[in-house]
Amino acid sequence: MIERLQRDTGAALVMVVMALALLTSLSAALLLSATSELLIAATFTSQRAALYAADAILERALIDAEAAPDWSTLISGTSLSSFEDGQAGGRRSLADGTIVDLDETLDMARCHKRSACTDAELTAVTPDRPWGARNPRWQLFAYGPLHDMLPGIPVESWYGVAMVAANPAGIDGAITIRAEAYGPRHAHAIVEAVVARDGGDSAYNDGTPRMISWREVR
Repeated sequence: MIERLQRDTGAALVMVVMALALLTSLSAALLLSATSELLIAATFTSQRAALYAADAILERALIDAEAAPDWSTLISGTSLSSFEDGQAGGRRSLADGTIVDLDETLDMARCHKRSACTDAELTAVTPDRPWGARNPRWQLFAYGPLHDMLPGIPVESWYGVAMVAANPAGIDGAITIRAEAYGPRHAHAIVEAVVARDGGDSAYNDGTPRMISWREVR
């Protein structure tokens, strides 16, 4: 009996160590799962906030578009919104370190590439741009940090960009406005609206603006 007990010496310690290792593994798995859930929830919240931010910059662009007497200057890029933070191009740095490149944003909207678009790329027929020669040729219109537009609201890490183009569907007197918002955790949302003027003495002059359609671009 004594010899058997001597042979079993340390077996309990081994079992305790194995049980502790199992409990540690389970605890680590639960911690990782909880952390992942928190990150997923935070990312979802940021993405929903990006959609609202994009809609906010769209509404801001609509104010200046409504005030413009001649929409042809908007789609030619010769008129800018009063909401702008400097030169229409270049890079902007947000409070959290996010970089927004206005030139890249414009090129991505025009032909889905991060460098200047050729004429062939602008007129290419794609699933996202099926109008060929009538594909939107976006022009920067409004751009700036959202805290400049919404003073007193903690939106230091959000930046909005709005672009305008002739409506590719050929709706009389209509333009298309594209708004993009950039924020923390790589949040990014895009919305587009088709806006037209009723009446007036030409396709783009005078008349009362009305929104024909609104959509989120995914």
